[in-house]
Amino acid sequence: MKILLEKGDSEEQIKMAEALLANKLVSAIETVTYKCQKVQKSDDEVAKAVIVVVGLFGVCTQWTAVYRVLVDFCGWESDIAKFSQRMNTLLKDVRLTHRCTYQSIQKPLSSSSILRKNYQEWKKYKAPKGDRVFPRQMFIAENLLKLLSISA
Repeated sequence: MKILLEKGDSEEQIKMAEALLANKLVSAIETVTYKCQKVQKSDDEVAKAVIVVVGLFGVCTQWTAVYRVLVDFCGWESDIAKFSQRMNTLLKDVRLTHRCTYQSIQKPLSSSSILRKNYQEWKKYKAPKGDRVFPRQMFIAENLLKLLSISA
């Protein structure tokens, strides 16, 4: 069994992978880089699409899907605090039911390893029966990609 590490994995995850390799519980550690279609979208295009998908939110933690799409495909800052600040500046004059906060992105990322992964991994993932979190995130991500005319 191999462990795949990717950009954004924490120091703790890397150390755990190295410990597993040292104890011969895994055969290798590989670093993966994803080839996502990088697109330039204006702030106006992003704002219009995000306003639509936020209207589809059932819970505020679905901001994680917006984060994943914009970081993976549009080159937005992966630092959650900076991402949230940029999003709130972009939507400052928009009345939203669910505002983008650090917690609304971080909470799902800390509780689900698949959500920390690049969108390319999301597409391959089969959510366990009864999982309500991942399908909600995927629904938002797919809609945002469509609205931004990004093929993944």
